[in-house]
Amino acid sequence: MRNPPIIFLLGPPGAGKTTLGSWACKELGLEFLDLAEADLERLSRVVGDTAADVIELPWALQHERRALALVRKAGAPLLLWAHPEDMQARSGHDEPLFTPVPRLTIRGGFGRNGTGCREFRHLERACGETLILVDLAFEEAAEIVMDCLAEIREESNAPPVEREGLAGWVGDWHQQHGASPRVTKVIVDAMARHLAHLRATGTSPRTLTGVCSDLNAAGHLVLMYGTRKTNRIMEQFAVPPYRFEFERKFTDRPALVARYRRNLDGFARFLREHGELPSEDR
Repeated sequence: MRNPPIIFLLGPPGAGKTTLGSWACKELGLEFLDLAEADLERLSRVVGDTAADVIELPWALQHERRALALVRKAGAPLLLWAHPEDMQARSGHDEPLFTPVPRLTIRGGFGRNGTGCREFRHLERACGETLILVDLAFEEAAEIVMDCLAEIREESNAPPVEREGLAGWVGDWHQQHGASPRVTKVIVDAMARHLAHLRATGTSPRTLTGVCSDLNAAGHLVLMYGTRKTNRIMEQFAVPPYRFEFERKFTDRPALVARYRRNLDGFARFLREHGELPSEDR
């Protein structure tokens, strides 16, 4: 059993982090901590002491890269987002907290779901999961938050393949390439552990999405063109596999080709560090 991760609640003032978070934690029997005006130093101490199950991250720290990297490394950041007009009204702030889209006229320039602003894009990229709580009564929003907290804690004890959402790859690759489930499970398990490792070191969700896409492409290529012997299957990831075929079948855009090579080099390093590939010195 793994220890459940600390869940960090992010979102602007007025999103409901304190009211919804504290209510949900009380119902689940979890310890809730509002850091209020804490700085990065206090956040580091709280994380090191595992002072609570769910921690509300102050608005000021949500704009600091080091703070966001720390919460991704230490646990699971969860974004709560209501409509900016409602959050502004509830926040008590006189100065505008949000930047509307100039040519968008719906609901103050933020759109129906309130996601049409750069503040949302900034926070969504930093969080592994987002709850859109627009136009919901407190009771409904609180139930959604409570269910999400419970699910995050439950998923922490699942195998890496399930935690990283790769369980479907085994069946897909077997169906598309006729590869044995035993072979595909070996590949998918290693890829899931690599993604879990990156997530634990604070890699951003946006970067993880790119890594996941490139690993999936590499798996397809290996099963299409490489050996399918179980005891040799991982050797084909010692270098970025089938780079020419990647450009031909997936994309020839230089930036994405470079990303593929970079991400597969990282996967090879992970395999070597964990003894699943020979070191480059041998």
